[in-house]
Amino acid sequence: MNELLKTLYWNLYTPFVNEEAEQELDDCHKQLIDVLGKPERKLVLRIIDGKDRLADEIGLDSFIFGFKLATQLAHELKKYDGHLRSEQNADEDVRRSIMSEEEK
Repeated sequence: MNELLKTLYWNLYTPFVNEEAEQELDDCHKQLIDVLGKPERKLVLRIIDGKDRLADEIGLDSFIFGFKLATQLAHELKKYDGHLRSEQNADEDVRRSIMSEEEK
């Protein structure tokens, strides 16, 4: 089921676009290129990539958890709605019984 939810998530997901933040990241990246040597740049980029992967996984986990919670709530509401209907039916049965006794 998790694979189905992952597919659903990625089909519904719309990336957040923040041009100002993207420009700031590009500027910082250019500054790092100027200041750091190649091994240090690779290390920084690996850290950034790792954080991006974690953010993706957290977003996906949050979606899956929320979806499962929503289905559980829907199931509980369905049971609750059935409970209310059975109470209403019982009330109607009592009313009918009282009315039929009054007619006698």
